[in-house]
Amino acid sequence: MTLVPPERQASSGLISTVCSAGVQVTAAYVAIATLYIVFSDYLVALISRDPEIITEIQMAKGFAFIAITAATLYIVWTKLETRERRARTRFEETRKRLGELSNALPNPLVVLNPQGDLVEWNRANESVLGYSFDELSTKGVADLTHPDDLGDARAAIERVRTTGAPANADVRLVTSDGRTLSYRWRGAPLFDADGAVSEIAVVGIDMTDLKDTQERLRGALRGVKHVLKQTVDAIAMAVEKRDPYTAGHEQRVAVLSLEIAREMGLSDDTCEGLEYGALLHDVGKLAVPTDILTRPGRLTDSEYDVVKSHAEHGYDILRSIDFPWPVADIIRQHHERLDGSGYPLGLKGEEICQEARIIGVADVVEAMWSHRPYRAGLGIDAALDELRAGSGTRYDADVVRACEAVIGRGFAFQPNAA
Repeated sequence: MTLVPPERQASSGLISTVCSAGVQVTAAYVAIATLYIVFSDYLVALISRDPEIITEIQMAKGFAFIAITAATLYIVWTKLETRERRARTRFEETRKRLGELSNALPNPLVVLNPQGDLVEWNRANESVLGYSFDELSTKGVADLTHPDDLGDARAAIERVRTTGAPANADVRLVTSDGRTLSYRWRGAPLFDADGAVSEIAVVGIDMTDLKDTQERLRGALRGVKHVLKQTVDAIAMAVEKRDPYTAGHEQRVAVLSLEIAREMGLSDDTCEGLEYGALLHDVGKLAVPTDILTRPGRLTDSEYDVVKSHAEHGYDILRSIDFPWPVADIIRQHHERLDGSGYPLGLKGEEICQEARIIGVADVVEAMWSHRPYRAGLGIDAALDELRAGSGTRYDADVVRACEAVIGRGFAFQPNAA
């Protein structure tokens, strides 16, 4: 088989050669005939003025002209025929060589017409698909493509046909015994003598093993993420065990943080990192003395400073873990405020990462909603009033608006939100 149009290229070159030679022969014939007639008549006039002799000479001259013309045309025709025969021989040899090369390739190569029917193919198609030559001769794209991928295959063929440019498509094949193989196809146009796309050459690369490997890796990644989530949940539970008065706080902050992030249109990857940051945002309390954490009353200023140190302790605990997200920085910054009034670094504005700004808002809402040993819960309305009062100064205005939208749709904390 041939996946490029050398026959068209060879035919075009041959036609061009023949046309050029024809023009040359015609021009030479006109020139020779004109010169022959003019000079022969002149010579006849010089030789004799006897009408009978002139007639005989004219007849001889005519026969000579016919002989010369016939000999010239025979020579030219012989040369043209030899050139054409050589060109056809080279073309056939090239076509045969290309067919041998295509059949030696392990990749399926096919030539399709614009309707998607197989016109030519190499032997790899027979071994890959399990169909014989006669069976493949009756097949088309619709017969060999997985039904779910047929639309993509037809769309790629149409792109090549209408644009005259190559196109790619990931399309699964269905073999004669019903197996499904994943292939990446690249189609390129073949043009006719008028420059229109007459056929489409397509080569496939087997992606089956790669797809299987990718799926196994995705499964392994899901397993790793599941273990990571379980580990994070265990750490969060350890924090709660040391501070029973805020049990469930981390989980509730995580739930509201994710709702806010989704309202803001953040990516799934960002939301995943945000969730880990929210679940671990108080992990630094592991370094705070238990008697301060569990004291059922207001703390002194010095005791409160110890509690505030949990943000820096959390950063120290987690900074050596190579999370794919800035979890340690999120934990360190979740008490920072836009105007610089937060702690522990006094960061301002964009210096605070977006995830920390979201957790900071969710943390305030959950803290005001929850009951504490020294006060009853203040409720959602009070929390929203606090956010509105600090919107654009202490709290990120976009985060506050998203939080209001989430709560306005009926969001409510559950006592044991997870």
